[in-house]
Amino acid sequence: MNFKNGLTAVLKKDTSVPIVSVYIWVKTGSINETPEQAGLSHFIEHLVFKGTKNFPGNTEIMENIENMGGYVNAATSKEYTCFYIDIQKDGYIQAIKMLSDMVTNPLFPEKEIVPERKVVIEEIQRHKDNPHSQLFEKFMTTTYKQAAYKNSVIGTEDVIANIPREEIVKYFKEHYIPSRMVIAVVGDIDIKETKKVISETLGQNQNTNPNFIEPNIIEKDDTGTDLVTEDKLAHTYMLAGFLGPDMSSKDIYVADVALNVLGAGKSSRLNRILKEEKQLVYSISSSFMTLNGTGTAYISAIFDKTNYEQVKDALIQELDKFTAEGPTQEELQKIKINMKSDWLFDLQTFNEQASLMGFWKLFNHLEVFEKYLENIEKVTVDDVKNFMKKYYSKEKLSKVVVFPK
Repeated sequence: MNFKNGLTAVLKKDTSVPIVSVYIWVKTGSINETPEQAGLSHFIEHLVFKGTKNFPGNTEIMENIENMGGYVNAATSKEYTCFYIDIQKDGYIQAIKMLSDMVTNPLFPEKEIVPERKVVIEEIQRHKDNPHSQLFEKFMTTTYKQAAYKNSVIGTEDVIANIPREEIVKYFKEHYIPSRMVIAVVGDIDIKETKKVISETLGQNQNTNPNFIEPNIIEKDDTGTDLVTEDKLAHTYMLAGFLGPDMSSKDIYVADVALNVLGAGKSSRLNRILKEEKQLVYSISSSFMTLNGTGTAYISAIFDKTNYEQVKDALIQELDKFTAEGPTQEELQKIKINMKSDWLFDLQTFNEQASLMGFWKLFNHLEVFEKYLENIEKVTVDDVKNFMKKYYSKEKLSKVVVFPK
C-alpha cells in the first residue's frame, strides 16, 4: 500500500506463531555519498539509536525493546540502510512507533556523536584488519571504475572523525524521505490497526528533496582489470569476477543458477575440479551479487601462493568450458532443487520474509520475490550458455589477488 507522502508499506498476516518482524528500509547507502561523506550512511545508522523526539534517552529505545523481549538490529550497504525489530505480537505496535521515530525524528545529540565517532572508527580499523573485507573492497574498486558501487560502505576515519553535526543532519534530511522508504511488517498482526499506526507515525513524515540526484549505478566499462597486492596473511586470497545484469533483467535468474552450478557447495563444478581433483585450492565458491544497477558474478578462492598461476589458468579453463558447453542436465536439476530448498528454508522465518519483501519493494521489483522459484525453474542449459557468452570473456574477467608478505 502507498501513502500520500510517498511511503510504501508491505504487510502480511500470519498467525502461525505469535511474533512479528518489522523492517524499515531506506534507499540510501554508500553509493549516495561523496568522498567528503564516505561512511556517513553507516554513521547515521549508529546515531539514530542515540535518542529521538519521542524516545530521547540514548539507551531508551534499546531498553524498551529488551523489556518487551524483542531484538533490534540495523545494517548499511551500498544501496540501502535498514532497521528491524523482531518481537512478540503484543509489542509490535510499539516497535513500529520506535523504528518510525528513529528514521524521522532522531535528535543527533552532540554529546552522543563524539563517543560514537570512536566506536565507528574502531569498526573501520577492524575492517582494515580483516582480509576478506579488504579483498572485497579492492575487488569493488577494481571492478567498478565509473559506477558508485566502488564507494566503501565503512568509509574513512578522517570523515567520521571530523564531519560536523550540521552535515550529518543535512544528509539525513536529504536522504531519509518517505518516497525512499519501505516499511514491511510480517507476522501475527491486525492489518487495520497496523495501517492506522503506520499512517499516524511514518505516514506523517513530510520530508522531501526535489533536488535529489540519483547516483550512477550502471558500469559501462566491462574491461577486466588485475590487481595484485600483499598483506600479513598465511595464504593467498583471490576474488575474480565479471559484470552482469541489473535487477530489472530476467538474466538475474540465469545468473543465480549459473554461479550456483559453478561454485555453490562441495559438489559444485569449481570445488570438485580445482579443490578435489586438482587440489589447487583450500576453498572456492562463487555467487552473483544482484544490485539495482550493474551486478557482478564473482568467484572467491583461498590457496597456497605457489599455486597462483595454476589456479588462474584452471579457473579460466573451466569458465571457458562452462561458456561453451553450459551445465549438464544433471547439474542443472540438482542446483534447482538446492536453490528451491534454500529459498523455502529461509522463508520459514517472519524476519526473512519481511526482509526480502521490503528489499525487493524498495527497488520496485517485488515480482522477483513473488516469482523467484518460478523463474529459476524456467532456466535451461541454453540460457546458461547464452548468459555466459553475453557477460563473460577472459578479457572481461577482473582479478584481485592478495599474497602473503
